[in-house]
Amino acid sequence: MSEETLTETPPMAEPPTSADAGAFTRPEDATASTGGNRLMRSLRGATSIWLALFIVALAIGFGIASALEYGSPVYLKVDNLLSIGLNAAQIMVLAMGMTYLIGAGHLDLSVGQSLILASVLAAKVMVAVGGTPEQVASGQYPNLGLAITLGVLTAILAGAGVGLLNGLIVTRLRLSSFIVTLGTSGLAYGIALVLTSAANVAFIPDQIQENFGGLKLFGFMPAPLALALVIAAIMWWFLRRTRFGLRTLAIGSSKEASIRAGVDVNRHTLRLFVLMGVLVGIAAVIDIARNANTNVVGHQTDSLQAIAAVVLGGTSLFGGVASIGGSILGSLVPVMLQNGLVILQVEPFYQFAIVGIILILAVYFDQRRRERAT
Repeated sequence: MSEETLTETPPMAEPPTSADAGAFTRPEDATASTGGNRLMRSLRGATSIWLALFIVALAIGFGIASALEYGSPVYLKVDNLLSIGLNAAQIMVLAMGMTYLIGAGHLDLSVGQSLILASVLAAKVMVAVGGTPEQVASGQYPNLGLAITLGVLTAILAGAGVGLLNGLIVTRLRLSSFIVTLGTSGLAYGIALVLTSAANVAFIPDQIQENFGGLKLFGFMPAPLALALVIAAIMWWFLRRTRFGLRTLAIGSSKEASIRAGVDVNRHTLRLFVLMGVLVGIAAVIDIARNANTNVVGHQTDSLQAIAAVVLGGTSLFGGVASIGGSILGSLVPVMLQNGLVILQVEPFYQFAIVGIILILAVYFDQRRRERAT
């Protein structure tokens, strides 16, 4: 035999003892173990799954409590569950825009007050265009179609205008979005109070409530909830399937890296704030349509509820990670809690405390997710 083929035969290894047997696994066992570990890691990181389970548990809990109180699970009736979805529609729409903003590393604390301003301006346009003061006071609207159309456009443009203002200040003056939107919230609310003298706008056409706010599609689905879900689907597609969504999360992950990659960060940030404003305008239309009235003293916790819904749903408060599906589920939680408390005849003022607790818990869980990721 040639020299290259001559090799020393290694000594025969001793057979493993019973104590060592556990260290040896078949390849398929190792693969199964790896797959199981991967599945467990995925489940631990799937915030939406755990949030959905929490929502189911919450519904069951309130269902049992209402059954003990009234003799039947009032909370779990279909009409009540659809009412929860309807009440969550506005926060759901706001949460869609907030998901993009927070995913990009920004906040908008002005959405509640901007919604009030947009609804006030829209209502005034509807009343002014609908007919003469005498006609609208008697419930007659000779220009009904034009009045509602212009009112809806006014709400959207007003919301977009506040969003544009927020975006310009943030990008041009390089100020924190937290401080900027905190300031513009006072500005928007002050203008709304000046325009209305702190009174709701009267004589809004009831037809907007009959044909949209109170409309049920297919005999059961509230139209505002259907609109919110359609918007959510569109926002999910843009976030996951387009460059717009990719750049949004890239900016939130690393602004400097996005700039080096050629992304116009200021322009994109401006678009995000305008998008948030447009969604505020749509939420204002839903608010008017549901009540055929404005609510100049309400919506004080809308910003907190939207932020809590977004962060609770898995979007990182520090940017770079966003979940539209999680935001939808997160927007249901405060509404479910409020609805359950009302059914159980608990003072509704606890709602404010609950929203604060939810926000603190959401930020805590977000911080824990970041710690596990690092």
